[in-house]
Amino acid sequence: MARSFAHFQPQSSAFCLRQEWQDPEDGIEAVVIHWMAAALEQEPTWRKPHQVTMMMPQPATTPVRRQGTLWVTPPFPPARALSMTEEERPHGFLLHSFCEVMQRGRTWNTEATRQELRAATVSHVDRSAECTQGWLYYSLDGLTHVNCVPMFLNGLPGKFQLLSTLPIGESSDEDFGLLARREQLIAQLPVPHIFYGRLWGPAQTRVLYSVYFSRRGTYNPFAERGFWLFRDGNPWEVQL
Repeated sequence: MARSFAHFQPQSSAFCLRQEWQDPEDGIEAVVIHWMAAALEQEPTWRKPHQVTMMMPQPATTPVRRQGTLWVTPPFPPARALSMTEEERPHGFLLHSFCEVMQRGRTWNTEATRQELRAATVSHVDRSAECTQGWLYYSLDGLTHVNCVPMFLNGLPGKFQLLSTLPIGESSDEDFGLLARREQLIAQLPVPHIFYGRLWGPAQTRVLYSVYFSRRGTYNPFAERGFWLFRDGNPWEVQL
C-alpha cells in the first residue's frame, strides 16, 4: 500500500486513560464524566467548553461498575517541547473531573476532584543505526489497554521528527522532499542512534512498556522491517 507523508504531528503525546465509577445506589440510568487537563498551577474553568465521556456499565457487576476511556492530551505545546531539555520539559499536570448522574428522572452532580498525572522519559539505543522511527508501547493497567506513541531521535531537528500520513495522491513534491531530507539527516547522525519517548499516567502508577524500532518509516509492528525490544522477553517497568 502506498504511503504519503507531510508535517509534524502535534497530537503525538496524547494517551488513553481509563476511569471507573461504581453506582452508590440503585436506579442510576447514566453517568457522564466531565473533565479537563490543566497545568499544575492552573485552576479549572468549568463554565468554558470541556470534555465529556459516557461511563459505560460493565456486564455482570453488582453494584454496577462503569468505565470510561479518556483521550488525554497534556496541556503543553508539543512542538515547543521538542526544543526543550529534559529538565525544562513539564513533568506533570492535573486532570480535573466530576460526574453528572442521571437517576430516576433527576440529575445530580458529584464534587470536582483532581488527579495528578506524571511523565517519565525512556530511551533506547539502535546500535545498527538502520532504524528511522521508534514507537513506545505502554500500559497503565497491566497490559489490559495499551498506548502507542512515537519516539524522538536524538539529534534530529524537530521539523523532521514526525511526518504525518496522508491519503494516496495528496502528497506534494515538498512532502516527498521532506521525507528525503529526513532520511539524509538521519544518515548523518553519529552512531549509535538514541531514541527517547515520554509516557504519561497517574502518579504512583506502575507502567509496563516495550519499544518497536522500524526501518524505512514503516510503523507496522508485525512487518519484517523492524524489531521489538524487550527485557529478557518481558516488558520493561517504570514507576511514575
